[in-house]
Amino acid sequence: MGARLLRGMLAGFVATLTISLIMILRLSAGIMTWYHPIEIMNLAAHDLLGTPDSLLVGWGIHFAVGTIIWGLLFALVVPYLPGRTPTRRGLEFGVASWLVVMVTVFPLAGSGLFGLGFGLIAPISALLAHVIFGWVIGGTYGWLRRGVL
Repeated sequence: MGARLLRGMLAGFVATLTISLIMILRLSAGIMTWYHPIEIMNLAAHDLLGTPDSLLVGWGIHFAVGTIIWGLLFALVVPYLPGRTPTRRGLEFGVASWLVVMVTVFPLAGSGLFGLGFGLIAPISALLAHVIFGWVIGGTYGWLRRGVL
């Protein structure tokens, strides 16, 4: 069980790093600069918990959630997800995690159910990010399971 949880956290970290790099590239290219998930997490934490208003808080939350929460949860549920491969299970997990974020995080951040306060592009781009996250977490988890860890 311990190795499975460690695999999940490592895979969660790799997946979080991957979508973070894509987000940084998107923002650097000037694409949808008004939609910055790290700022959303920072503002939500500031409003709900009184944390300092700092992007470091947003990045910390982003990596903690992706690595610890989603990584551990994936490791716990992966044997029960449908699909024959960890990558396929990761894709399903990514869509499920997107649904959770759409009905919890976005409303808590004040952008409404499914983030529609930002317009239709927010839930669509978030879905794309979560599908990539799921693909990477599943693929990395499977790779680690096959012999690395």
